[in-house]
Order: sequence, then C-alpha cells, then structure tokens
Amino acid sequence: MRIDVLTLFPEMFDGVLGSSILARASRDVPDPAAPDDPSRVRPAVASYHVHQLRDWSDDPKHARVDSPPYGGGPGMVLRCEPVWSAVRGIAAMDPTPPRRVLLTPKGRPLTQALCEELAQEQRLLLVAGHYEGLDQRVVDRLREDDNTSGDGGLLEVSVGDYVLSGGELPAMTLIDAVVRLLPGALGHAESAHRDSFSPGVARRLDHPHYTRPPDWQGHPVPDVLLSGDHAAIDAWRDEQSRRLTAERRPDLLSTGSDPSASTAPLIVIRDTGLPPPKAELDPLLAVHAAAFPTDAEAQLVRRLFAGHDVLFSVAADRDDQLVGHVLVSAMTHEHGGSVRGLAALAPLAVHPDHQRRGVGTALAREAVRQAREHRLAALFVLGDPDFYRPLGFRPAADHGYTPPESVPPEHHHAFQVLPFPHRRPVPPGRVRFAGPFDDLDN
Repeated sequence: MRIDVLTLFPEMFDGVLGSSILARASRDVPDPAAPDDPSRVRPAVASYHVHQLRDWSDDPKHARVDSPPYGGGPGMVLRCEPVWSAVRGIAAMDPTPPRRVLLTPKGRPLTQALCEELAQEQRLLLVAGHYEGLDQRVVDRLREDDNTSGDGGLLEVSVGDYVLSGGELPAMTLIDAVVRLLPGALGHAESAHRDSFSPGVARRLDHPHYTRPPDWQGHPVPDVLLSGDHAAIDAWRDEQSRRLTAERRPDLLSTGSDPSASTAPLIVIRDTGLPPPKAELDPLLAVHAAAFPTDAEAQLVRRLFAGHDVLFSVAADRDDQLVGHVLVSAMTHEHGGSVRGLAALAPLAVHPDHQRRGVGTALAREAVRQAREHRLAALFVLGDPDFYRPLGFRPAADHGYTPPESVPPEHHHAFQVLPFPHRRPVPPGRVRFAGPFDDLDN
C-alpha cells in the first residue's frame, strides 16, 4: 500500500513512520528461515510519502496557503487553490488512483471496521487540515471530483469527539491502525484479527492477557491459563471478553434494527474447512436456499464443493446458529488458461432473519482478508457496486477484463475486480468463473 500525506508540518511524521511496526512494514524483511539469503525476503507492505502543502502555494514569495475567514472570526482558513493543486498533483505521482481521506472533527468516526475497509485499498491520500480547516468549496469540489472518477468518494474521518491543533496526529493514528492490518506487517498473522473490536473477538473488547511470572506480588495467573486445556482456555477468554464488553462498552452489544447499530459484534466469523463435513454442509446449503428465491444458489454451492473449485469458505454464526456464508472459488483466464491466484468471491448469502445487520459486510471483509493472506492475484465479484466498492472493488472493465459470456450485458456494470499488488498482475482479457456457474439459473 502506498500512503501519501498532505500536511503543513511534514517533520511531525518522521519519528512515527520511522519507528516500530510502521518502520518494519516499510522495509524488506529477511526470511527468518534463511536470514542470510538476500533473495528470500518479505517485501515491504507499505510506503510513506509526506508532502508539504506550501510546495503548491500560488504565493511564490511567502508560500502562504491560508487567509482570514470571510464573515470575520478567529483563526485562518486553508485556501482552495493550494489544496486543490496539491491533491491533484500528488494523485498523479502514481498510476494507482488514491482513496482520498480528509481528517476533520466533522468526519465519520474512525473505527476498527473502517480501518479494515481502508486496509483493502492499494493507495491512500490523507489530507491533514490545520488552523480552522479547509475552505468548504475545495472540500465540495474534491468530493465531486472523486464521484466523477469513480474512486469511492472523498472520505472525511474523525478520530474522536474532541479538537486537536491539526490533522497530523489523526493521520498518524489512521496510518498506524490501517498498516498493522496489512498481511505481513505484524509478526503473527492472527494478531490484528483478534484485537479488540476485530472479527476474531466478535467485535467485542479483547480478554485480559497474562505472562510470566505465574505469581506476582500475591496475584496469580488464572489457573485455567496454566491448565493446558485449550478448549477451556478458549471458553474462559470468550467469557472474559463478553463480561468486559458488557461492563465497559455495552454499546458494542447493541441488537437494534438500525444497520448503523449492527448486530455484527455478536457474529463469529470462522473457516468451514474444505470440504465441510456433511453436518456442516447441509446448514450452509439451507442458508443459501433461504436467502434466494430459488434453490439455484444452494445447488451451485454443492456443485462447487463437489468439483473441488472452492479455495476457501467462511461462515458466520450467531448464538451457535449459522446465519451467513461466503466462499471463494477458482477462476480461469480464457486467453491465458489457468492463472494462479485468480478467484471469484461468490456466492454470498445471509439468512433473511439476519439481513441488514452487517453480517454480509463482515463475511465479505473476511473473505478479502483471507484472499490477501492466500496471496491471490485478483478477486472478482458479480454484485452490487455500492456494497463492494468500500472493500476496494472497482469495475473490471477499468482494468481491461471482459466478463464471462454467461454474464448478460445489463449486468456488466456489476462485474468488478480487486487486484492484489503483491502478485504478478493478471493480463487483460476475458475471465471465466468455475464451471458450475455456467449452469446457474438467473
């Protein structure tokens, strides 16, 4: 991922971006199994590019970028032209169009779910405001420009209900929260997945952690953690997570009907295994049959499993009941035969009793996360662009991919792709879903 930052104070970023996990994520790391072999390295997963807003000033003598506000009042306002020129100039520095993010107290709250969404992007451009903020006209113009180009719209983000001197510290916070989610950034792939607010703890608070010594100043480690009984340990951790969340953040356990107060925190996302056992497969098929008008989707899932076309499969449970399922299946490139790592995210189903509660989004995000960990080359989907755009999907035609012949012309706009830059790009041309999709009754 490439991360660009536009700021009046680039020097503020040196220590943060050059330390700890963020620094390690921006460097090639030797393979622990062969530390002396320079050919065996884990490539950097992030690169940082910090830009001085004054470099785009239209006042060459003083490099001013701000003026007093119209209507009077304290403070200064960042002017339109320098910001507009800077954002467009920085965007042109790399062929990958950036997701533009403005750090502002008036923005969408920064949550773990939003960080997971941004971690699917290939490039971010963060605008750190200062003084009284940006002239509203350039904010509106950037939003209009983003919508015209189809790159997902200008995202305004707030790190909390308080005001800082500028957007620099919020930008650093966002960078840290996003980069640690990139595959390879942390020492253990599951670390970020099981943090507080993450899918691995059902969006709750994490459980308490203990280490050596077993007794410190008369305070022992809970016996269950020393028992070696992993099932008992998992149950204890789950119970501690639920208790802490209920005590300190009961809002995370909301079950309201408002999709913004989603029941996703109560959903457990897990692998089903390949192929799933019959006791598991029948409930999966039942979810697909319930979610669609005919049982065509359920029969498709059965045939994909039977034909060994499935790369991995993810289920969503609530209260030990299966409520959703998505699988990722192999694809081919018609002009190049089999292309390693070419896959389709489909079908995705959520039981009607649990729709519009964030379950589908949680399943799709987990599928994308696993696709990155599987080091796929590209992930295709045929679905609602508004649903998949926040995950990083863009029209496949923009990348030169022609949909399979089985996709009717009126659905071509819904054929989208999420390329993964760590793999060799898939060549343009027509791609093809696994065989069972050809028989799907639309």
